[in-house]
Amino acid sequence: MSSDETAATQVRVLLSRWLGPSIIAAIFVVAAAVSWRKWPDLLIDFGTQLYLPWKMSSGSILYNDVMYLTGGPLSQHYHALLFRIFGVSLLTLVASNLLLLIALLTITYRKFLESSDRLTATMICIAIVLLFAFPQYGNVGNFNFITPYCHEVVHGVIVSIFAIVLLSKWIATARLPFAAGAGFCAGLVFLAKPEVFAAMAVCSAAAFLLFWRTKAQPAIALRSLVVFSAASVAPPLGFLLYFHQFADWPHSLRSVFFAWLPLVETSVGKDFYYRWCMGLDTPALHVSKMVVHFIGVAIFVGLGALLLNQRLAKYRVVPILFIAALLALSSRFDWLSCGRSLPLLSLTLLVLLCVKYRRLSRDRPLAFPLLWTVFALALLAKLGLFSRVWHYGFVLAMPAFAGAIYLLLWFLPALLEKFGVRRNLFRGAMAAALLVGFGFLSAQSELMYEFKTITVGPGRDRIIALGPKYNPASVAVKEALQWIDTNVPPDATLAVLPEGVMVNYLSRRTNPTRYFVWNPAEIEVFGQTNMTASFIEHAPDYVILIHRDTSEFGVKFFGQDKRFGLDLMRWIRQNYETTLLIGEEPLQSPSFGLKIIKRKP
Repeated sequence: MSSDETAATQVRVLLSRWLGPSIIAAIFVVAAAVSWRKWPDLLIDFGTQLYLPWKMSSGSILYNDVMYLTGGPLSQHYHALLFRIFGVSLLTLVASNLLLLIALLTITYRKFLESSDRLTATMICIAIVLLFAFPQYGNVGNFNFITPYCHEVVHGVIVSIFAIVLLSKWIATARLPFAAGAGFCAGLVFLAKPEVFAAMAVCSAAAFLLFWRTKAQPAIALRSLVVFSAASVAPPLGFLLYFHQFADWPHSLRSVFFAWLPLVETSVGKDFYYRWCMGLDTPALHVSKMVVHFIGVAIFVGLGALLLNQRLAKYRVVPILFIAALLALSSRFDWLSCGRSLPLLSLTLLVLLCVKYRRLSRDRPLAFPLLWTVFALALLAKLGLFSRVWHYGFVLAMPAFAGAIYLLLWFLPALLEKFGVRRNLFRGAMAAALLVGFGFLSAQSELMYEFKTITVGPGRDRIIALGPKYNPASVAVKEALQWIDTNVPPDATLAVLPEGVMVNYLSRRTNPTRYFVWNPAEIEVFGQTNMTASFIEHAPDYVILIHRDTSEFGVKFFGQDKRFGLDLMRWIRQNYETTLLIGEEPLQSPSFGLKIIKRKP
């Protein structure tokens, strides 16, 4: 072989090796640039993710000085540490989440490359970036990996995927350090989000069962289980010792388990909102849609296997017509509902992997995709019958969607090839249809980001929010922050009701009460009597009342129902006077309004 041929071969190898990662990196940069600073919602949820670590970085104790319902202690203490090291700012969390996302994409690409090929691994990572990591499909932000409504669920899923990698390596090598590492990750997930830990626990059990059935080494399996269990206890034990610096053992233990307490002490999961989230309000409707969408996918797979067969190779017009029809229908499909079939697709993949595991694992390692699929299916349980890629599905449905791509682009084509299906042509058709979907969802998200034109917050905390045409709160909050900066002393205290602690964070004004989110879930868990008493005992100097539509929780406006803030609002009216009204009187009508009131002397 001549030197020119050798050089050409090396170039082809380099292109083959780096083309996929280069495409993923380019899409990552573009998606980040298009959505830059537009990820968070200005009033709902995400303000808590900034306010908590800010106060904790200056000495407040979680679950004692500041209360938090959404998750365990892991993420908030991690962010408080980041704030101490790198300074308090939105960009500090953004940088951390971007790095975690890069780590997730790197390990996902490498492991799916081992289990399939470059096309499949690349398409999976592109889907994670375009469909889950950066987009916004509705008026409310926070459903992305960069500024999530709850960091615990995102961190829990990412750490769980690292645990799956370690478990798959343990299955392949039977080395105890991999079992220990996976156990330590499981302990971290326990401190993050209960539903993610439940999925991780199911996945871990599947890993040990797989090892038991395929390796026939019970002694190693038992030692590994002991090591895994011991390592999983280390993170909770560390937090227990940490909390014991500030409280007795029972209270410290309660803080470690705090994310789990609502599940066992209250019925918050049965509320109107959570029934809607899981599709339990109209179960027959959601089951029928799940089945119909799955049958639709099965029909196109079946038609592809029939029409892209070697027997029809001489009729070139047949595959052309099939692919054209597939793309035409894909362009008219509502891709926001593409998550409907994920439970049944994940179940199909899991069954096929279990049935074909021994034979196909001789060619490529299948432990990782099998454990990934178990985790994905268990994680979908949180979505119940209402599986979706938007809303909470941005993180809960991500592993299942990646598994569906693995099924359509690699696993099924490999199985169908023995029946005469033209594998590459079949894969090309499926990939083309998926790319149409990626484009549709990306365009939907980009349209939402184009509506974000209002800059709120200073410097490293700057957020670009929806314009007044789509959300009048943006201009009102911006005006309120300017008024606070001019008229409210830096050491004055402030509470925002029923929700809007982002204003506290951006103005750097402390909420002196322990509870700074008032919604039905928080009230049920913490107790309205306790919350009201804490507010009165530590009454803030200023209160901001902000319009918030709480119909999604099945209740009227805050302060109009005895179950939802009526007593507190009566006390506030007696003890505070209006200093600024922006828009309409808040919490009285559908029209938006914001009112700043000051405590009477």
